[in-house]
Amino acid sequence: MLSLGGSAALHAADANPFTQAEQQINRGIPSVERSDNGERKSTSVGDKTASSIVQSTQKSIARLERSRQQTAEKGAPESEIKRAFNRVVMLANNMNPQLNRARAESQAAVDEVDEAKGQRWPQVDVTVDSKKQTFGGRVRSHQNDVPTLSLNVVTNVYDFGQNESVIRSRENTARAAASGVTAEAENTASEVSSLLVELSKQRLIIDASKQYVTRMSELVTMLSGIVAVDAGRRSELTQAKGQLLQAQTGLEAATARTREIEISLYKYIGDNRISLPENPEWQLRVPDATGQLRAIDNHPVVKKAQAEAEAALSEAKAVRASGLPKLNWVISKNTREDDFGRTQPFETGLQVSWGLFRGGSSQAAERAAVMKAEASRQIIDEQRLDLEHRVREADQQAQSLLERSTLYHDLALETDQIRLDFFEQWYYLGKRTLLDVLSAESDYYNNRVNEISNRFDGYNAIFKGVAYSGQLIPWLQDKIP
Repeated sequence: MLSLGGSAALHAADANPFTQAEQQINRGIPSVERSDNGERKSTSVGDKTASSIVQSTQKSIARLERSRQQTAEKGAPESEIKRAFNRVVMLANNMNPQLNRARAESQAAVDEVDEAKGQRWPQVDVTVDSKKQTFGGRVRSHQNDVPTLSLNVVTNVYDFGQNESVIRSRENTARAAASGVTAEAENTASEVSSLLVELSKQRLIIDASKQYVTRMSELVTMLSGIVAVDAGRRSELTQAKGQLLQAQTGLEAATARTREIEISLYKYIGDNRISLPENPEWQLRVPDATGQLRAIDNHPVVKKAQAEAEAALSEAKAVRASGLPKLNWVISKNTREDDFGRTQPFETGLQVSWGLFRGGSSQAAERAAVMKAEASRQIIDEQRLDLEHRVREADQQAQSLLERSTLYHDLALETDQIRLDFFEQWYYLGKRTLLDVLSAESDYYNNRVNEISNRFDGYNAIFKGVAYSGQLIPWLQDKIP
């Protein structure tokens, strides 16, 4: 199972912002008395419990604000984020079977280039014939009585550039395979980075959900004590229990999502231990979209399509040249003796071969290669347009989401104060209903979750924008600013 460092203990007990209030609640359940005119008044125990919740909430607000100010000033540096992500990406690339397959295919393409270059050298063939047995005739030749050895050397003199075109086609295919390796590595880096960002996001959502569950548990506990002496307020307890169940459902959903991400990461890194920054904010700068758009021409996917187009054109030239005459220099020798015991001399000469008619297959093969080249050109244009669109979209999403997270941050601070005010107005003054209090708590929780989600979705958009420009791995290694 995946082992994660840093803040990996997802189910460990986190710091509880309402611990003091919960301890006081457990010491004594608040009771409520009624005055002669029917108005509700709290006993000293109830006042003490409510006061502790208020004080706990105020401390939570102050601590949260201090934490956010410190985070804004001392968020995880970009260099730390890059180093942490790069370690995981390099580990995933070393273990990725698809990438290993691409590397093997690339090496095979390089070897095929050497095979084509070897055709330029003299081709030497040695043939050994055993002693032959004759039958069905009266004439018996002395040549069949002994084994013979034949040597044949063929050197291409001129072939209208066929072999040269084959070599260029193989070289372009090898370049395409090498670009395929880089593209697969970038794709793996993009997928792993996206999972790491999502994992960090879900951890923070789990923390917020645990605090929300704790808050609802405190209200349920307090209302249980009130209902024990004032059964008429049982509906409020029911409302609080319903809100508590919703809070627990949100926590369970975040926990399940975290486990899904861990399972997905296991596919890439196995049981290896990783460590991620624990800061709730990262100092990631949104890269310049103009530079990313310029880098698209060097994207490995685009370069692969370009190499494939050039390989197809070279293949078309080779097919065309194969239908033209070829001039070879031939040297031959065999050890067979004639009937008078004389051996054959070395023979050498020029040989011209020309396939005059192939039923149109050569022309069809040439046209097919030309159409493959045209298809690769269209792929280049399609990939470039698609990547440009994705880079612009990622840039827009990154800026929009990060700005929205700032707004949710400010909104969370406001709703944090609102939930405190509503609680005081409900408990002490009776000017608010419990539904108002629960709604304020829900709004505060939702705003915190939205702040976290938008911020980390913005970070994810930054990673995706760099990946769409084909620079994610160099960017993680600080080779690109």
